[in-house]
Amino acid sequence: MTVDYGLERGTPKPPPENPEAEASLLGAVLIDPAVYEGVVRGRIAPASLSREQHRLILGAIERVAERGEALGFQTVQTELAARSELDEIGGAQFLVGLMQNVPTVAHAESYAAIVERTALLRRLIQAANEIAHLALTREDAESAVSDAQELLFAVSESSLHRDVVPLEIALRRFADQITARGEDQRQGVPTGFEHLDAKTGGFQPSDLIIIGGRPGLGKTSLALNVVWHAAVTAHKTCAVFSLEMTELQVVQRLISMTAEIDGNRMRRGRLSEKEFESINSASNQLQRAPIFIEESSRLTVTDILAKSRRLQADRGLDLVVVDYLQLIEGAGDDEGRVQEVAVITRALKSIARELEVPLVALSQLSRQIETRGTEPMLSDLRESGSIEADADLVLFLWQKDRKDRDESVVRLKLAKHRNGPTGDFDLHFQSELTRFRDLGETRADI
Repeated sequence: MTVDYGLERGTPKPPPENPEAEASLLGAVLIDPAVYEGVVRGRIAPASLSREQHRLILGAIERVAERGEALGFQTVQTELAARSELDEIGGAQFLVGLMQNVPTVAHAESYAAIVERTALLRRLIQAANEIAHLALTREDAESAVSDAQELLFAVSESSLHRDVVPLEIALRRFADQITARGEDQRQGVPTGFEHLDAKTGGFQPSDLIIIGGRPGLGKTSLALNVVWHAAVTAHKTCAVFSLEMTELQVVQRLISMTAEIDGNRMRRGRLSEKEFESINSASNQLQRAPIFIEESSRLTVTDILAKSRRLQADRGLDLVVVDYLQLIEGAGDDEGRVQEVAVITRALKSIARELEVPLVALSQLSRQIETRGTEPMLSDLRESGSIEADADLVLFLWQKDRKDRDESVVRLKLAKHRNGPTGDFDLHFQSELTRFRDLGETRADI
């Protein structure tokens, strides 16, 4: 089956392509080699072009550049001739025509953007055809939907892949980023914990943040504390994907935290009139907070991407929380759970990068930490695989001894910080209110 590209029946529309923009981009490269380094290299591949002639020429340009030779009409012509491809493109006169028909080299960035956009749309159409085939041939609708989501995820993920980038270009992009920030030194989503924010600048866009801990130490509570502060105080839009707790349980924790009322007493319903008033006030406050909850015991990374992308388009999105990583469904093949979790963490990192928001994933720790009796290490992440490798930040919750337990002190260890310092912090955990309070830094930078 082929998808009908027409807006109306009987008026088919060709696949999105712009050979004129492709030709102008190639001509600009032949005229000014700096165009290749500035806007093409690592961004536009031969497969992104719609014409075979253009693909051959860009392939020749890539090979010349890789050898470190000077880019230009002569070297590209020689490379094509050496591969017996010069006649296939129409001879040297075709290269001359590309250069002669360039409106202006100054618009090379615009040509590249058009080529990128049309290539992505063609990949989307190809995926749509495959999805249509799935719908026609699969009897199991659920598996068809799952595979369709995987196809769409592959299309969106392909836009994140980039080739090697020269340091000159990376430096230019970094300078642009610093300039755009101006005087704002804290671009991330604030966590509400002063000392942690001082180390990290808040949770940064495109980062994968792992919060690990053994059961009962408050991983979910810590994540909801961050969500509460981000949404209520900083007015950030937050999405919570809860695979372990129901929507009502999440809401109860948020209300308990906001109203500062014991969650156990709320469950039993034995509340005073003043406490009911506090709950009503907390509910009104939370209703204005942009928090969105997805309750499901069965979620895949493609489900998380699809729902997050829809929320971002409708309301904007600043933070995603997944509770918790080991409950996300994998592909279900025979590769083993460790490899499956590794694939999941890489996919979560891709989601964070595509949506350009911090993604917080909670993770269980192995029982080894209890038998060892020391603070957690990165290798304690359960079914770790590549969790510690893919994460930008890894936070551990742990208690050192009975004194910590008696005083309700939970230690927060910033065990990994890809772009900054690590550290240890003391938190006071009021478990009955599911609320953490910052007690300060406990140790010098590691």
